[in-house]
Amino acid sequence: MMDIEVAQAAQVTVIAPKGELDMAVADQIRKTLTALIDKKQIRLLVDLADVAYIDSSGLGALVATLKHARSVGGDLRLCTLHPDVHAIFEMTRLVKVMDIYPSRAEALATWR
Repeated sequence: MMDIEVAQAAQVTVIAPKGELDMAVADQIRKTLTALIDKKQIRLLVDLADVAYIDSSGLGALVATLKHARSVGGDLRLCTLHPDVHAIFEMTRLVKVMDIYPSRAEALATWR
């Protein structure tokens, strides 16, 4: 099980997972994010400051949630990526698909 902190910041739901976002926990993060969207919390910010590793399963969970959020008029954005995690997003070219911000404050400001 991954520790996932969920908090509200204005009209944005901030999700802060802690640990490795890999095959073992990808389904948990996807279910957590999907449940938030189903509760009409469609502005999601995933703060990856405490995630030092992500694999293809973790990426898949984030992409699936991004598509789901956008299909209902919302969005999923990322912030505070560890350099190794950011490198994976660059290698997979997900930096062109997902909005990624250096800090939580900068990401939250984009929704105002």
